[in-house]
Amino acid sequence: MPQKQRKDEKSNSIQDHFIDKLREVLPPGIGLAEELSDVLGISLDSAYRRIRGETEISIDEVYKLTRQYALSIDDVFSNQKDTVTFAYTKLTDSEKNFETYLTRLNNHLNRITTFEQKRIHYVAEEIPIFYSFFNEKLAEFKLFYWQRSVLNIEHYQHQKFAYGIIPPHLTKLAHGIYKTYLQIPSVEVWTVETVLTGLRQILFYFESGVLTREQTLELLGEYKQMIGVVQQFAETGSKLPDGKSDNYRLYNSEVVLGTNCIYAIMGEARYSYISFNTLNSLTTTNPEFCEETEHWVKNLERKSTLISGVAEKQRYQFFSKMYRSIDQSIASLQNH
Repeated sequence: MPQKQRKDEKSNSIQDHFIDKLREVLPPGIGLAEELSDVLGISLDSAYRRIRGETEISIDEVYKLTRQYALSIDDVFSNQKDTVTFAYTKLTDSEKNFETYLTRLNNHLNRITTFEQKRIHYVAEEIPIFYSFFNEKLAEFKLFYWQRSVLNIEHYQHQKFAYGIIPPHLTKLAHGIYKTYLQIPSVEVWTVETVLTGLRQILFYFESGVLTREQTLELLGEYKQMIGVVQQFAETGSKLPDGKSDNYRLYNSEVVLGTNCIYAIMGEARYSYISFNTLNSLTTTNPEFCEETEHWVKNLERKSTLISGVAEKQRYQFFSKMYRSIDQSIASLQNH
């Protein structure tokens, strides 16, 4: 066989594999040719030629497509057991990057909702980010806290907290993320200490003079209300208002989790999101990494206690400990 022919067959084999992976991550009803045409800015005819392998997909086009769908390049070109490629959004010192991060998170969730087979497994060392946005007041505080104390954005460094300090479109975007998450079936693993991080953030800002006593008490009340909403989800087994959809399971783990981790299923595609730098995440579709993540998450679920559904006694005890932590903080402030 001529050397050029062997090279072309190898290139087409890689390109065919790449096209197959794109098909896996596309939402149902979305045409591959139309999507290639839109993302790459090429004609439909050019898109079809790439799908058929008649035209090679350039390295620049591969980059655009893998970025668009958070598709791991490892999954296409290599499968080395000790190397994984991740995607992430740079956040440090930039309000624009933070908005990009929230938009990217919102887009990922909306894409998940388009699949018939979908589920999120969330191992939560602290309250899942989506619940931080369950109402506008708590969302504003969390957006302010992250930008001031985690991302070190200059604009907020010498500001005290006030409602309205966060641009309204960001607060609306954040709350929209919460509402989208409610539509996606999910399995969460918490510990009784999961509630403590958010609680400590509120109290730290009070002790630092960033929050007034009145603001602190109000936010603690909102925080308690948010925990009550999660408890209701656990009681009904549903995150939807009618309570009829079986789309929520909550586990209590007595093992220290040590991280926030998300494993997401979208049709045939699998995604792993590993937390770093407090609120950011590294994203990959690397099959071996996702398989290991799935194994770890499901093993943790098996060793945890299911407290949603009929487990009334265990659920009551679990949430009572969380309420006690919040109530003690409220009582301390009121008597201070």
